[in-house]
Amino acid sequence: MITKKPKHITLFLALITLILISISPVMADSSDSLADSQYPKAMNDNQNTGQSQYVGPQNNSTKWNYTTGDTQSQIRYAPSIGPDGTIYLATRFNNGTNYLANLYALNPDGTKKWNYTIFDGILNEYCYNSFAGSPAITKDGTIYITGEFHDNTRTYGFLYALNPDGTFKWKYILNEGAAVYMRGFPAVGTDGTIYFSSSYYESGWHAKLNAINPDGTKKWEYGVSEGQYGDNVPSPAIGPDGTIYFIYHYSDYYNSNARLCALDQNGNIKWIYQTNFHVRSHPAVASDGTIYLAGRTYGNGKLCAINPNGTLKWEYAVVKGDYSELVTAPSISKDGTIYVGGLFRDAGQYFGILYAINPDGTLKWSFTTPHAVGNEAVIGADGTIYFGDGGAVGTFYALNPDGTVKWSLEVEPTTSAAIARNGDLYFGLVIGQTYYLYAIQGPRSNPDPGNNTPSIVTAATTISSGKYIGMQKTGMPLAMVVFAMLLVIGGCFSAIKKQ
Repeated sequence: MITKKPKHITLFLALITLILISISPVMADSSDSLADSQYPKAMNDNQNTGQSQYVGPQNNSTKWNYTTGDTQSQIRYAPSIGPDGTIYLATRFNNGTNYLANLYALNPDGTKKWNYTIFDGILNEYCYNSFAGSPAITKDGTIYITGEFHDNTRTYGFLYALNPDGTFKWKYILNEGAAVYMRGFPAVGTDGTIYFSSSYYESGWHAKLNAINPDGTKKWEYGVSEGQYGDNVPSPAIGPDGTIYFIYHYSDYYNSNARLCALDQNGNIKWIYQTNFHVRSHPAVASDGTIYLAGRTYGNGKLCAINPNGTLKWEYAVVKGDYSELVTAPSISKDGTIYVGGLFRDAGQYFGILYAINPDGTLKWSFTTPHAVGNEAVIGADGTIYFGDGGAVGTFYALNPDGTVKWSLEVEPTTSAAIARNGDLYFGLVIGQTYYLYAIQGPRSNPDPGNNTPSIVTAATTISSGKYIGMQKTGMPLAMVVFAMLLVIGGCFSAIKKQ
């Protein structure tokens, strides 16, 4: 026997559904925001975690390598990957009289798509320009990259915006004080705002966080105006709640300690946390909002965890041998483990080391290498940790989550890595004096981050990982919602009356 649901219950369920639709968040489909697939910037996301949504190579099989062929060309910054699988590579080369910045776009098969050379400031042989870090790629394919140029009178900073086909879109020039210096890569907010750090000299060094609109106009800036400040201004990070984190250094006669600023999206200060150590690398932000900083103090390394409200969560002091230092920024895996690399000295000999730290600030394990670990670790979806050590010689490693070696490759890495959707892994290396972008073959299948089921991978395509979700301002038009609710409520009372 089939029983019918009372009409008033059905109508009440419909009413609840309408209400939930009207107030629920939906994906903010802004073409100006950071791309949410492939590997759109150094360290993969605005939180600088280094955690990829894709499984990387399971062995060290070479797929291809690419060299620009330019005289004295250098690859010092990690590649970025656009939504369509295009690989973007920032280089610096010498044209015989000047050093120039040159951005390459490569197809996933390692062939050249296009390149764009920066000529700002090149007036004579004493001029130069250079990029400051890796590019950041938006959903619509716009490429943002920072750098500086010297025109034989002073040094300027720049932010370039390029179209996906390699044509010029716009540029923003910084000319404060007597000289501007740039360091690091930009972050891109959900509303398309581009954030990047800079410093300038005017009776001492001053640090600044810049916020630029997607059309290339200034939105706001936050400049440090108290005391004397160093020119060490690493890349910013954006927390899960939209807070922007910016590091600068307070310098006095005795020391130079880092300060971490938390700003809202209008450029207002939320809080400032003063550390007791020097930080050379960018902050990283975990999914729970914890901010991690790595650096050194008095001959030892230090990792610091700061709560989202600006209070200290914990500090981990690295004491190894008779001298130790943390060199890289922290990377954060999806299980909360923090990976940070550096070096230590024991009996007069230097070694490299990668630390794995639990979210509560305790040591999980450490892995010693023959040379300093100077490039940030990147983490595959299966927990594999990819990083390199190096000097005149070096090794690129893939470690299992327990710290054992999965595979290694005897090369000299010059950058951290990037993982594409098909699992291919790209990083820069140098052999002799020639720099290459190196591609290691990914697995034959890769989990789709939408459902975690294996699928055979062919060409790179744009997908949505669900990592960047914004609140729509109005779920449905308010008048329509009210009208629909009144109709349903009226129907409910009518149905009840007829029972």
